[in-house]
Amino acid sequence: MNSQNRTWLKVWGVVFAVFFLGCVTGAALSGIYMSRADIESRTPSIRDGELYFQVLKRELSLSPEQESSIGQILNDTRNDYKSVCAEVRPRYNVLREQARTRIREQLLPDQQQHFDTIVTQENCNCPDQKEAGSH
Repeated sequence: MNSQNRTWLKVWGVVFAVFFLGCVTGAALSGIYMSRADIESRTPSIRDGELYFQVLKRELSLSPEQESSIGQILNDTRNDYKSVCAEVRPRYNVLREQARTRIREQLLPDQQQHFDTIVTQENCNCPDQKEAGSH
């Protein structure tokens, strides 16, 4: 292969690499944008706390008395949810750890180390894990 052919091969390789990286970047940004659009476009639920309360206030034109009583109902319900979650959390943790153990058994030692890193990051991102660590 002469030097001119090698040069063209390199040029086309660079063009292909730039095109490929552009496609990957575009797909990633599109995924991020669409996931945020899904979150913002959905109607808030009772799980969304203050956001849900603000929607109720705005959409129902609540009186100050209604705001106070509905705010209290939502706070009480949030506390009840936390109580139920606290009761169920140990069972959930057992199932999660069993699954992780079974997954680790399928992995090679270097994959197990990487899996453990992923699991640690997952634990750090879990709101229930953060609450458990702060109490």
